[in-house]
This record gives sequence, C-alpha cells and structure tokens, in this order.
Amino acid sequence: MPIICSKCRSANAEVQIPYAKLNLCPCCFTDFYKARVRRTVEEFKMFREDDAVGVAVSGGKDSAALLQVLRLAYPSLELKALHINLGVPEYSTHCQQKVEKLANMLNVELHVFSLPEELGMGIGDFEKTPFKGKLCSACGTIKRRIFEKLAIKAHVRVLATGHNLEDVAGVMFNNFLYGRWEQFVRLKPVLPPLAKGMASKVKPLIKCPENENMLYCLYNDIPFREIDCPYADEIGVRKRAKILEFLSRDNPYFRHQLLSRFLEIMPIVEGITQKPELSQCKVCGFPSLSEVCAFCRRIAMVKEAIGKI
Repeated sequence: MPIICSKCRSANAEVQIPYAKLNLCPCCFTDFYKARVRRTVEEFKMFREDDAVGVAVSGGKDSAALLQVLRLAYPSLELKALHINLGVPEYSTHCQQKVEKLANMLNVELHVFSLPEELGMGIGDFEKTPFKGKLCSACGTIKRRIFEKLAIKAHVRVLATGHNLEDVAGVMFNNFLYGRWEQFVRLKPVLPPLAKGMASKVKPLIKCPENENMLYCLYNDIPFREIDCPYADEIGVRKRAKILEFLSRDNPYFRHQLLSRFLEIMPIVEGITQKPELSQCKVCGFPSLSEVCAFCRRIAMVKEAIGKI
C-alpha cells in the first residue's frame, strides 16, 4: 500500500526524511527543501534580500541545487553564478556546459574564469610539481583565490558555496579529533571578508544532507555534472563518510546533532584560537600569511614546471 505524503495528505510519498519523521511527495519535498534553506539564511543572517550574491558553481549537484533554490526562494535577489574552468580535458568542458545551461535556465549572469585562458595552465599540470600526489589540496587553494577574484569582478558582497551537511560535519569532526582549531573556525556558516572590498562567505546548504541535494536536482530537472574529476582523491572523504554513516545508523539525527553541538562551541573555539596576522601578498596584493601567498607560490611552481617562466 502506498505511503501518503505527510504534508499535503493527497499525493504518494517518494522521499523519506527520517530525522524529521516525514514522508513527502516531490512537490512537498521541494517546498520543505526551499523553506529549510530560507531558515538557514535567516538564522545566520547570511545576506539581505537586496544584496548582490555570487554562487560558486562547480557543475556538481550541491552548487547547482544552491543556485536554483536561491533563485526560487529569493526571486528579487541579485544573483550571479561564478564558475572556474580547471582545464581538465573533457571533465571541465562537461562541467562548464552544465553551468551554462543552468545559468541560462535561471536567467542568471554567469562569470567564468578559465585556467588555460587566464593562466596558461590546467590543474593537471600540478602533476609535474611536488603536488603530484596532492592535486586536490592544490586545487582547493587555487579555487578559493579565484572565486575571491570572481566575486570582486562580479561586484557581489556575498559569496555562497554549496557545502552540504556531510561536508561540514565530517570536516568539523576530523578537525576536532586532530585539534586543528584554526581550520575548525573556517567552517563557520558565515565568514567575514578577509579585507575591505572582498566578499563574505556563506554556506546556505550547511543543514542539507547530500542525498537531498541530489533529489532536489532530480525532481526539479536541474542540470549537473555526470562524470567525476579524474584527479579526485576521495579517500579521506570516504573515511569520514563511513564513520558518520556508522554513527548515524541507529540515530538519524546524529549529523544534525553533531553540527548543532559544534556550532554551540564555536564561540569558545574562536576565543582560544589566535587569529593570524595577515599582510598583503607582494605579487597579487591579496591578504596573505606570508610575503607571497600560497596561490601565487603554487602558480609560479606550475609555470616553472611547464616552462612558462
């Protein structure tokens, strides 16, 4: 016998939300998802409805869901999509096509930064450097800085990223175990601008499980990438996911409880964490912990390796 939707009581339920004790039809699930994102934005005061907000869109399901739900939840918001083409053969072209299709569907202004066109390199070139076995680490550094540049170029006050519940809870758990307090603080739902003229960073999907982002995309015909990055190293991610999955087996609320407890102790962690003093990178002028920032050092390393210096 079919299960009836807990909300509308008229359609068959297709989505089970165990931590909320709900069974929802596709239409009610979309409303549930949109309402949660709005509550998260309002709870943490992520932005105002008259703000200009840039969304870092990779082509994956999380950031695609974020861009679409913000357009749906905030129709008057000045929304812009920011995308980085990493220069990975086939994969990057596929991702950019998905992002272009989504931006066109939503009538959202799109800003693209192409590593091959702008810097004469691709992420794969890191294989010729000491980062050969740590491409994801190098890629993360590159993407963070370029999204900051794109946010300035697009004139947005807020940069929204698609970090989901598992992303944040897993990394928080890992940083807590290893006492990486500075990294712990960086996972806050809202991070203030590093310097004047830069955007604040927000995580509107911080309470959204990964599988629900996927379902939201599927039910709303949102285009997202269908192939994985050939350089992706998800060993650490899978380990964290397995631990959280095991701990959640008999407690569907576990990930949400974990996130809530971490957010509660965040002010204490901030109080015992010394904020690093930032100066300006002598190459690019962005805030940096050293004379030359990590982004510029890595770019110089690649260009030297491929003979472009």
